[in-house]
Amino acid sequence: MWLGWAAAVLGVGLVVFLVGRAGSEAGLPSPTPSPSAAGPLAISFGTALDATTGEAIDPTDRFRATDPIAYSVRLASAPGVATILVEIVRLDGEQETVVQEPSTQGIDANSSVIGFTFAVPTSEVLDAWGPGDYAMRIYLPGAGDPFAAGRFTLVETPVAS
Repeated sequence: MWLGWAAAVLGVGLVVFLVGRAGSEAGLPSPTPSPSAAGPLAISFGTALDATTGEAIDPTDRFRATDPIAYSVRLASAPGVATILVEIVRLDGEQETVVQEPSTQGIDANSSVIGFTFAVPTSEVLDAWGPGDYAMRIYLPGAGDPFAAGRFTLVETPVAS
């Protein structure tokens, strides 16, 4: 009788092993955990926006007082919303200081490219924020994490003597 129970347990264990493994019926390996979500998309900086694509051109991430600042992000698909929030922080080593609270920017909800030029001259931005390293983060309304991020530097132009 105990041989009957042993055979039954062995049989159930074998069935669980063969049938219970994901992909076993097709000879596929068991699934592995998927990687964590990718980080935010990269913001591209330049001195102008392409009139056709809306993307930043003349790439640079260093801006002097006389340089216009443009930025863009290419999404995999249109966001389906008409606004985004843009935040800018000054980077001082490990410390961050918000210089522009998340501000609402209107976008084309049907475009997969988001692009802007700064509305004020870079000289005014330099006067207000000072030279240094900055991070820009772009959020969808209500989101806790940015969907795009990038860094740029404001450079003090030496005074000619």
